[in-house]
Amino acid sequence: MIKGVIFDMDGLMFDTERLSFRFWKQAGEKIGYEIPEEMVEGFRGRNRASIGKEILDIYGPEFDFDLFGKYKTQAQIQYMEENGVPIKPGLLVLLEYLKEKQIKMAVATSTNQELADWMLEMAQVSAYFDTFVYGNRVERSKPNPDIFLKAAEELHLPMEECLVLEDSIAGVEAGKRAGGYIIHIPDIIVVPEEVKVGITAEMESLEEVISWIEHANQSV
Repeated sequence: MIKGVIFDMDGLMFDTERLSFRFWKQAGEKIGYEIPEEMVEGFRGRNRASIGKEILDIYGPEFDFDLFGKYKTQAQIQYMEENGVPIKPGLLVLLEYLKEKQIKMAVATSTNQELADWMLEMAQVSAYFDTFVYGNRVERSKPNPDIFLKAAEELHLPMEECLVLEDSIAGVEAGKRAGGYIIHIPDIIVVPEEVKVGITAEMESLEEVISWIEHANQSV
């Protein structure tokens, strides 16, 4: 029985992974560093502390990571103030369905709290959710399961009654390790087949999740 759904945010609810890539690169250039594309690709699904550790290990303590993150956040907010938050197809339909069925909802995102809160409010979806867990609220980043376990705890549900929705490699790994149901919804990063072994399902859109939940809850 699915009693709670835990949403990743970037790349899952919002079509923002392309923006994040672009603005991480720009932030590096602004402080005088050319950050390799493959490194920026590896930021996806990870919290700010995890990214910071990698950056400082490579570039040393002279790298101003706080300023790097500040420039990235400012650029992304400015872009979305001008263009809006790009909401993924099917999100609002799924949120309305879950609300109608009284299925609890959580956001579990590695995005820093300031930016995540702003985006959720800007997209006018905050009111749907029962709780929000950000990367700074857990010790270990995805692919560790901590953020999903924390979300389930705050929903007052066992992980076995929760469905995790994810798009990234780190997120899918974390969802599997958390022990609940995990549905992969592809975005711009190709998740290797070996990572997808053990997931519950893969679907092309958020709206497809509705029929899966209907079937899962009817068969109990």
